[in-house]
Amino acid sequence: MIFEPSDYIYDTLVDTHKIYVSMKHYFKVREINNEGLIYLFVTGSKERERINTQIRVSLKDWDLEKSRIKSNSFVNKDLNLVLDNIDSKITKIKTAYRLSERVLTPKILKKELSQNTPRVSFMTFFKNALEHERSLMEPGTYKRHFSIYKKLLKFKEDILFSDLNHQLIDEYRIWCKLQNNASTTIASNIASIKKFIGLAKKAGIHIALNLDEVKVGNMRGNRTSLNVPEIKRLYKYYKSEFIKDTDRLVTGYFLFGCMTGLRISDLQNLKREQLSDNQVTFISKKKKKDQSISMNEIAQDIVSFEKDLFVLKFTDQYLNKQIKAVCLNIGITKKVSFHVSRHTFATTYLRAGGKIEKLRLLLGHDKLETTMIYSHIVAAEANEDIFRLDALLR
Repeated sequence: MIFEPSDYIYDTLVDTHKIYVSMKHYFKVREINNEGLIYLFVTGSKERERINTQIRVSLKDWDLEKSRIKSNSFVNKDLNLVLDNIDSKITKIKTAYRLSERVLTPKILKKELSQNTPRVSFMTFFKNALEHERSLMEPGTYKRHFSIYKKLLKFKEDILFSDLNHQLIDEYRIWCKLQNNASTTIASNIASIKKFIGLAKKAGIHIALNLDEVKVGNMRGNRTSLNVPEIKRLYKYYKSEFIKDTDRLVTGYFLFGCMTGLRISDLQNLKREQLSDNQVTFISKKKKKDQSISMNEIAQDIVSFEKDLFVLKFTDQYLNKQIKAVCLNIGITKKVSFHVSRHTFATTYLRAGGKIEKLRLLLGHDKLETTMIYSHIVAAEANEDIFRLDALLR
């Protein structure tokens, strides 16, 4: 017997010998305590699985011939939509397994349905894998991946593994640009997507997309930093009598970052008793390494001036929001986030004559190439200063 594609498109072809395996499914109501409970039955390859849909229905409302609920109410219509959705998921599972030449049995189908089709839907896998990896991630990393997951849902409600190709990645890049996302944000999104596609491949899911050919792009962005007059202005405002108490704390944390180069995650973990003997000793949250940084006189003054510094803490989001407001309030119009304090430390250190090799150690960078970006920034500033000769000679 010869099968046309239309005959087996919703069934699976088992292994490379392409053995045709018929698999059927149907809904059936079982009476439990004078009430009908709908079960899904899946049969094939001499196997039979029963799945409880958790849908209860009046026995008189069940249409045995159509295997659906009689649509005599809005509730019944909605319940039929749930059954239609289950049908649709089964079709997706069968199609995906057939296209990837994977064996599908009633038992496997039952497992896929019970897990909301994570081996068929990339979006479901993304969410499940993210929750599984959550305990291994920093809270900020989890939030970043989860926000990308939610953004993907806005881009396309469901993405199957069979949908993953270069065209889809390009379409997502274009969609992100239309949302006015910065190029660094888009690159970060693509990196996250690549991570979870990679996890899926490790789990044995067939994906036609070659990850090596998916280029992430530059995620570093511009190294915005404050110049010396701006740091002085912020320091003066920190010690003024006009600043609000909460703003003083936020500004104090930011200025301490400008003097030490600590990441926001490490600043958040510091306790005041750790700032003894003019030394900051901590374990870097990102690198998991011991670090020790000396506090200069200004850093010591920042800590001693505000007794609640490193006692009262704020969320990362609040710190970022308030430091923007503080800077705008004193006329600093640059795009400031808390990470700018780290860039400010690096560029100020080099302006003061510090060595790039020592800066690498202070910032906790593994590679000198990562630190070199700051030397390029300072070199660019030096090139701008050459135009001062014009004013001098004129």
